[in-house]
Amino acid sequence: MDLKSVPQTDPEYTQNETVRQARAIVAEAVGEVMAFWNFKPSMGRVWATLYLSPRPLTSAELVEETGLSVGSVSMTLSGLQDWGVVRHAGRTNGRRCFEAETDVVKMVTRVFRERELGLIRDTVEKLEKAIRLLDEHGRTSVPAQMLEGRFVITRARRLLDLANTGHQMLDRFTRVGRLDIKWIRNKLTRRG
Repeated sequence: MDLKSVPQTDPEYTQNETVRQARAIVAEAVGEVMAFWNFKPSMGRVWATLYLSPRPLTSAELVEETGLSVGSVSMTLSGLQDWGVVRHAGRTNGRRCFEAETDVVKMVTRVFRERELGLIRDTVEKLEKAIRLLDEHGRTSVPAQMLEGRFVITRARRLLDLANTGHQMLDRFTRVGRLDIKWIRNKLTRRG
């Protein structure tokens, strides 16, 4: 049936078009969030399309729904499966179907566990290295250099304390699925 020949006043057509437009808006918004997190926007669009579907979809249906190319949908599905946010859901007419992980907290905690915690661990190591360097080789009898060294090591220790606190907070979030930042406020608002 040609949609152009369907009267715009047909309630079924209007409802279907409204749902389609709403899904497209959500998929675009999730794609933008994914891009902000340095993922490909297509990952957000494909995941959101699957998440909003009441049934598993084939690659061909995802191409139609998202407007992405066949190759892009294929690569995106592969990446989403690697992250554990999309899975196979059987077959329809011989074609593999896919469905979205619906536990959003589980997905976010995995990203934090695999990306952000690693970044914080690297930051902690670098801060500790800088502090050791200053402790071991930063001694001097020149007053201005001594004061600058103390200033730098004090600030580096504060950053290290904050990084360790952030690591503890994210680690707890990835294990428990809840985030309580009350205890971090003092560290974030310290002056000096």
